[in-house]
Amino acid sequence: MNLKETRNTEYSKCVNILAKLIDLDDNTKEKIFKCFQCMGIKNFFINLESVDLPLETCEKLKCIKSVSEMFYEKGGNA
Repeated sequence: MNLKETRNTEYSKCVNILAKLIDLDDNTKEKIFKCFQCMGIKNFFINLESVDLPLETCEKLKCIKSVSEMFYEKGGNA
């Protein structure tokens, strides 16, 4: 498996986890997956405001971002 395939597999896993956490529809899952491919997961969350997603989804993703930032601030692994 090459690097691109490995990344896409990991992106897909992350999107599926997000879908379970915040109940994403298939269209939104696909949008997020494409964003992950274009900008990576970290930059996706940094630029969340510029991503074309439903407001409710964006708010839920902001909460997930806040939780992960708390782990980074405390020196944990997020």
